[in-house]
Amino acid sequence: MRIISLLMLMLVTKFSFAQNGLESIIVEKYYVSDEVDAKVTEGGYLNPGSVTYRIYVDMKQKYSLQAVYGIAGHPLKIATTTYFFNNTINGGAVANDVTRLKLDEHTTMLDSWISVGAGSDADYGILKTDDTYNSFTNKNGILKNNSPEAGIPLTKYDGLLAASPQRVVSFFGIDKSNLTIFDNTTDTAARGQVFTTENGSWASFGGAYGIDTTNKVLIAQLTTDGQLSFELNLRLSILHM
Repeated sequence: MRIISLLMLMLVTKFSFAQNGLESIIVEKYYVSDEVDAKVTEGGYLNPGSVTYRIYVDMKQKYSLQAVYGIAGHPLKIATTTYFFNNTINGGAVANDVTRLKLDEHTTMLDSWISVGAGSDADYGILKTDDTYNSFTNKNGILKNNSPEAGIPLTKYDGLLAASPQRVVSFFGIDKSNLTIFDNTTDTAARGQVFTTENGSWASFGGAYGIDTTNKVLIAQLTTDGQLSFELNLRLSILHM
């Protein structure tokens, strides 16, 4: 078992570590919204220039992700200087709550959530650079922005691999009611800038693995027009042969 603490205050493409089991933390800029996207307000107004980030745990082979957690003195924290965008119609606090058949409706694709590998209730989440499977077409004709900042456009590869998700999210010391920040309703008072815990975790029973030998596991998708920062503590496990 490996326990690793990470503090990320500035976003770059990849954070590398010499810790056993952990190769890196990858922050992917998944999409950058534009003025065309903002015209479709069903599900909530998305500010132009909002960035959708995906966070991956990149592990060595034979390792699995057991938990993302916070303890006293080493909090689990995800924060933005503004707010996290959440689709108020089809979104969910965890990826498994997002229905694959609804992803092509308005801004559902950019909902903020946490995960242990899933990109929806019927997809793995994978890096767009690893995707050779699918493009994405939105029913409302949006999410077509081809910003160089976000790399591959969703209209080419959408970073989803259709399959039953590898693992669902389990909670310890965190109630779903504490995840309002990732499951926003139309109640403005419910919006927040920081999710943090020093006595809780989201986890995967049996451990979460990547879809191939590169062993990357998606743990969050976060959309915001502010500056993102996060502190993570990870529990990894190795398969003993």
